[in-house]
Amino acid sequence: MCTLRRGDHCVIAINFVRGAHPLLDYAISCLGSIEICYLYHHFIIVDDVSCIDEQGVPRTSQGTPARLFECGNTLPEAYEEIWSYTKGHWLQRLAQWPFVFLYFLVFYKAKFLTHPIADYGDTPHIYRVLAKQSPEERERAIQEALRVEQKPKRYNVFTNNCEHICNHIRKGEHKSIMVSFVMCVAFRTFLSLLGLAALRFHQDALKIAGMIFGHLCPNQYSWELVAYHTFTSVPVALQAMISYVLLMHSAYKQHAQDLIDRHEFYHLLSKELGRVIVVGGLTIVAISLSPSVVSSFCMQFVVCAFAYFASDVVYNCMVHAVMRLVLLPTYGSVWVLGQDSRPKSP
Repeated sequence: MCTLRRGDHCVIAINFVRGAHPLLDYAISCLGSIEICYLYHHFIIVDDVSCIDEQGVPRTSQGTPARLFECGNTLPEAYEEIWSYTKGHWLQRLAQWPFVFLYFLVFYKAKFLTHPIADYGDTPHIYRVLAKQSPEERERAIQEALRVEQKPKRYNVFTNNCEHICNHIRKGEHKSIMVSFVMCVAFRTFLSLLGLAALRFHQDALKIAGMIFGHLCPNQYSWELVAYHTFTSVPVALQAMISYVLLMHSAYKQHAQDLIDRHEFYHLLSKELGRVIVVGGLTIVAISLSPSVVSSFCMQFVVCAFAYFASDVVYNCMVHAVMRLVLLPTYGSVWVLGQDSRPKSP
């Protein structure tokens, strides 16, 4: 915590129920630490953290609580705000609740504000985006954050979320990788639906033909299997490979700037290559077996839509188990090739 400096761009596992209970905040943060959380909340550190006091509050060198800038909200605050938007008798207000909640979630979920880092005291895992910044760049980022707080644009989960704002403050780029990620996953899910529809339509047509003519010819629907895999398996393979290329490009840039060392770079290289092989392979196998193993169209769609996510969760749990239970305790590092790989003495 004491390494945080003003202007740092930080992220935590996104928590839609922050403030509901400390144990819940802690559990969600732990899920993010093993990469099971796929969406992250972004914020900018406003003050240098000099020390942590006896109560665990990060403080500046002047003794004041260190602050951060974010666009966010806690669950109790969100509840009060949503309830205030509804009007009339309590039954009428309950009827309005779903529509008000959806509108709030997209356009009013977050507030632009500066507050103490200690408000995230139940979130133990905070990650800093690696970047080289001069003192002038850090100061410019803080001034821009304070300007945004005074004159914020309306929050929008698709066009003006926390990642948009932090990238704008830090780099002058109003973009969100999370939105692009969600849109790509939604598009791949839509393609899976098309592939299943093509396969199911032809299977149903064959059944009807069999009832009329008294025979079925399975070889006649081979082109539907091609269409099925074109819309289901191929997008999965492309997602896995494109994600790997983008991550390696980012890791190479960080290594070239001395933000990560050679061993960290090789660790990322091997871990993400394993993800392509294991996660992509398991997902394609599940999709390939789905038509013959699962009869329900809905269950086939669930397999196509969530097999990648399920495989990724399994892979992340296995990788972190090996890193935290074997490599780090034994070797003190997650990459042991090319260095002294003898186990540490007890």
